Amino acid sequence: MNRLLTGMAAVSLCLFAGCATQRTVVVGLSREIEDYYAIYPSIEFDAVAVTAEEADQIKSDGVDKYFAPGGALRKRLDPFTVYFSQERTQPGVLPFRSAYWDRWLKKKPVTLALIADLPHSPDMTGDDPRIIYIDLKKDSVFVRSVYVEIEPQKLTRVFDAPQDPKTDLPAANTRPDNREPALRIHQSPDEE
Repeated sequence: MNRLLTGMAAVSLCLFAGCATQRTVVVGLSREIEDYYAIYPSIEFDAVAVTAEEADQIKSDGVDKYFAPGGALRKRLDPFTVYFSQERTQPGVLPFRSAYWDRWLKKKPVTLALIADLPHSPDMTGDDPRIIYIDLKKDSVFVRSVYVEIEPQKLTRVFDAPQDPKTDLPAANTRPDNREPALRIHQSPDEE
């Protein structure tokens, strides 16, 4: 009986603390992307928890404006960013517990926006397939991990954690306390 009460108290504390909305995000390149583009193109991927108003602004601005140099919205949102290129094909991981989530939870986000700066067809119509929105309140206690693959011209949610298409290795592990990785897995080319 005590274990049941302790477990219920832990879930309640987690819900009040906001961790029910947090997710581990693992993003990787699909195997088809090299065949389609003839190389692994330079791609930036952002994951960011946003309010309803911020999600609407991302939708109205679009991916190209969002990733434009000096974009004010992107800078203000403080996204977790993974950089892919011909030399960097390893999956990136945003841990369930990280400083990013600590900052985002302060604004009480409702949506996790996943955005890729992918080349796309100019005749694309409808919802932009380079953005995925995930409702953070839906299935919040039971869904902890989000797996995404970057495919030619779109993002796709997948069931298994992506692997490096060159080596078949999984994403790098984080530190044992599951906070920020000891070393940044992906740095901006300007930071090297």
